[in-house]
Amino acid sequence: MNILVTGGAGYIGSHIVEQLVKKKINKVYILDNLSTGYKKLINKKAFFIKGDIKNIKLLKKIFINYDIQTIIHLAAYLNVNEAEKNKAKYYKNNIIGTKNLILAIKNSDIKNFIFSSSCSIYGNVKGAVSEQKKPNPQGYYAYTKYKGEELIKKYSKEYNYKYGILRYFNVAGASPSGKIGEIETSHGHLIKNIAIQSLKSKPKIIKKILSFKFFKVFS
Repeated sequence: MNILVTGGAGYIGSHIVEQLVKKKINKVYILDNLSTGYKKLINKKAFFIKGDIKNIKLLKKIFINYDIQTIIHLAAYLNVNEAEKNKAKYYKNNIIGTKNLILAIKNSDIKNFIFSSSCSIYGNVKGAVSEQKKPNPQGYYAYTKYKGEELIKKYSKEYNYKYGILRYFNVAGASPSGKIGEIETSHGHLIKNIAIQSLKSKPKIIKKILSFKFFKVFS
């Protein structure tokens, strides 16, 4: 099986690529424009393609030339505050980019589509949530993730692929190899911020702020 990981030079993507390589998947391809990914996180045993999911011609070429059977789609802008200020940017990348990826599947050998979504599509809720809870996206970033889910479901029968949707909550930690960890600095991540505070002589954690970050910032 040949697998394409979009956003494979990012935090979660690089962890996934490392595990795929470890399991000796036939060929693992990374597609990343490095706008939020990092060269240092590109696995040397994977095949790297610098490109953008907004480029549908490139996507079609990749699927045909590299005989991809599975897509793991993580490429997205994910700064929640920025999404509210620049909705056009997030619409073009997170929604149209995902749609391009789906449309490029036509006449290819893609059989599986795994999508990196977000817990933020549930909205601000109290207590635990299950997969059966009705989505209620409130921020624009959450909305783009929800629309991505809907597009994937809509085209699955027409293009004959199976799909899996993962709604992450608080993703944290380094890889078992110790080579990959959280290095993003453009926006706050809940557990990373808690870890930083814990190292201070007088750590300060405000419950109200944590509640806000849980649903609005870290997803």
